[in-house]
Amino acid sequence: MQKLIALCLFAFISIGSASGADGAREKQVVIQIKEMTCQLCAYLVNKELRNIDGVITTKADLKTRSVSVSAQDKVSDEQLIQAIDKLHYTPQILRTE
Repeated sequence: MQKLIALCLFAFISIGSASGADGAREKQVVIQIKEMTCQLCAYLVNKELRNIDGVITTKADLKTRSVSVSAQDKVSDEQLIQAIDKLHYTPQILRTE
């Protein structure tokens, strides 16, 4: 029984470390979109950004009229801006971490 537990623990640790082994780093970007005034706007912004390869999560906030994006480092700020431009909104990068 102890061997089974040890084997399961080893497999779990191996899988966890392998998922981060590709060296892909993440960044957080906050973008202000003044024209984002309704739920449909937020939905469209989230949908457009999530279509970009390398974007992990997005969260639009109507109160602040901004969207927070978590993406791999390979995703450029320009890619995010272009995606929002397609919706005829005026995006402005507030912060990149």
